Amino acid sequence: MSDLTYTKTIIDQPDLFLMDDEFFYSCNFVPVGSSEHWSIYNGLRFSTSSIFFYPDWISEGLQHPNATYYPRYQRKGYEVIYDHNNTMEITHWNFLSNQTTTLDPHSIAVPNDLRDLFGYELVMLSWDTDIEVLTFDGYFLELIASRRNATASQQNEFTDRISIFIVRNAKDMEGYARRNIIPGPGITYVAIITQRPKPKSIISILVDPFDAYTWSTYVVLVLTVATSIALFGELLGRNHLVEIVLELIMISLAGPSRTYGGPFENRVITMFCLMGIVLVSSYQSLVISFMSFVRYHPAINTLADVEQRCIFSDTEAAHDLNLTTYTLNQFPSVEQTCYIDYVRDNEQLSIAIYEKYINDAERVRDRIENMRHAKVKLYEYPLFYLLTFNCRGFRKFVKFYAQAIIESGIYEFYYRNKSHTKWHYAQETFINRTVRLTDLSLLWYAYVLGSTMSLLCFLAENMFLQLSRRFHLREMERSKVRLV
Repeated sequence: MSDLTYTKTIIDQPDLFLMDDEFFYSCNFVPVGSSEHWSIYNGLRFSTSSIFFYPDWISEGLQHPNATYYPRYQRKGYEVIYDHNNTMEITHWNFLSNQTTTLDPHSIAVPNDLRDLFGYELVMLSWDTDIEVLTFDGYFLELIASRRNATASQQNEFTDRISIFIVRNAKDMEGYARRNIIPGPGITYVAIITQRPKPKSIISILVDPFDAYTWSTYVVLVLTVATSIALFGELLGRNHLVEIVLELIMISLAGPSRTYGGPFENRVITMFCLMGIVLVSSYQSLVISFMSFVRYHPAINTLADVEQRCIFSDTEAAHDLNLTTYTLNQFPSVEQTCYIDYVRDNEQLSIAIYEKYINDAERVRDRIENMRHAKVKLYEYPLFYLLTFNCRGFRKFVKFYAQAIIESGIYEFYYRNKSHTKWHYAQETFINRTVRLTDLSLLWYAYVLGSTMSLLCFLAENMFLQLSRRFHLREMERSKVRLV
């Protein structure tokens, strides 16, 4: 009872004052005056150990079949039996060896029952897919069993034999579970599975080097200079405003293509050419660098991206995370569809578990190529092991071995880095392949559309010219008739 880890109580009628939570992980001194007092509160089942102090003449009554609680409590502590001759007997029952030991009252040495588990079976609850992929859990259980003379096994069904749970995420744990968990190696978190961003068209390279503000400033500059030349220019100002705008764009790309002159035009176009040297040189270098890799549309990574661009199926997990959901009458697009994944350590292990669960190579390949984890991690916790009621007395040494593994780096620097093959999704680069006709489809569409519009404008202009000539000839004939 001197261990500061435990809470202590000394009371003979705990059912009148205490609750279950106050007995949790506690050590209790329970004096019993008669066999009728053994209506001890059932909450003692949550305690770690208890010392029962009672006289010798009521021992037979406590062993009566009607005293159903006593055998259960007896297994968790010590019995101090005294008589009228001032003699005292201290007994302790070890449930692992199924033996009762007697302690010397004059030289008490508290036995460590957990030093030898006498072949006790430690059973861990794990799913079949986790057992094949997350092999470290089995190693951890085997390590404890080998050190404590126990046996280890894993099963995928919940039964009374279960000793340890693996807590995939601790966000909803409370009460007994939260107080009885043991931190282990690794982390768990809730990940958001999103669609991989689609590659951008090669033609978008012509726009991407500058942002919208730079392009807007350039357009305003061209329109301002074109309007000034149209109003005050000598030679170039004689052309239409649209032709002047096209000429300024040509000046930016390859230099002047039309004759210009006059003091005003010379100064304005000279300054425009100097500005174009800096602008076009930086633009060309950015275009060349952008050609070295495939560019993608913005990916979903932050929590704000998830809230704005993701839509989830209508599940309880999505509502708990306050995420946008869809109904059967409103299906999202493929790019908007996202999923929730409970992850152990990293995305690689998540995919490995998915591969074992699905057992379909084509679906796994599609999952890797088209979907990914967003960078945001929700409810990130250390991995936890949860001991059941039957084994919560093992908490101390299980925690010791878990902490030893964390501090030694066995998990971080050996298991996680070497026991699994390194996986990374490599993006395609233009260096590894040539530019195909389909990559330039947008450019061809623009060329065909521009040629078609030019032809239509040319035909419309000729038709308008012919009509103007006919109208002019008719007016001349009418004038002659009037003169005659």
